[in-house]
Amino acid sequence: MNLTRELILTEPKANNHFSKIASNYKELRTTDVDHIKHIKNLLDGESKINIADIGCGDGRYSLEILKSFKNCYLHCIDYNENMIKYLERYLTENKFTNFCARSGDANKLPLENDSMDCVMTFNAIHHFDLEKFFSEVYGSLKDDGHLFIYTRLRNQNYRSVWGEYFPLFADMENRLYELNELEEYVENAEMNIKSLRVFGHSRTSTLDRLVHQAKNNHYSTFALYDEKTFDESLDIFQKNIQKNFNDLEQITWHDENILLEIEKY
Repeated sequence: MNLTRELILTEPKANNHFSKIASNYKELRTTDVDHIKHIKNLLDGESKINIADIGCGDGRYSLEILKSFKNCYLHCIDYNENMIKYLERYLTENKFTNFCARSGDANKLPLENDSMDCVMTFNAIHHFDLEKFFSEVYGSLKDDGHLFIYTRLRNQNYRSVWGEYFPLFADMENRLYELNELEEYVENAEMNIKSLRVFGHSRTSTLDRLVHQAKNNHYSTFALYDEKTFDESLDIFQKNIQKNFNDLEQITWHDENILLEIEKY
């Protein structure tokens, strides 16, 4: 299959994908919190702050932000209205009121200029037009504000259980970036990377669980497959796992993500 960076999950298709999985997204995905704790430590001493969570999805990370930053007011923004609906219900059920949630485009943020102390986006930038996103963030941040980007690099994706064993997964996922590419976007936006940190996560799963996640598109990458190619790839994936792991109830691997702390010049 010949794939180039031009083959991406278009906005309408992405929106449709997230609408379909909104109701069970939390069950499909793993929510890591160590990067949020790290951000809290970096911003320790801040009192009341305005935070924007861009690409917030159904609120699984938004909840952790609210738990960590007791005095914040959180602006939850996502392109998909179904995700926003589940987020509002989820945060309200968890007794939080210090937030607002609205549908909005990351390339044209519904935020006032110079209004945010902190902008965060977790596992979402591959859905954005980065040049427009950085421009929007630059305008919305206060002079001493911070942007935190948590994402997976392309080389990290290749080393995941999906990248190693699921045919075409890492090659097809051409929306992810490498660090040097992100550094160039940051520089062009007249911003500065203040710190970098790689987070490693030890994972354990069963083969049945992995198959369930793939069939339910727990990564939007799977929405890039046509039905025939996906079925063939899933079959090969199961054979690859059976070949490389003795215990199909204890499949282990190591995931990596990177966190960028970015500030204005």
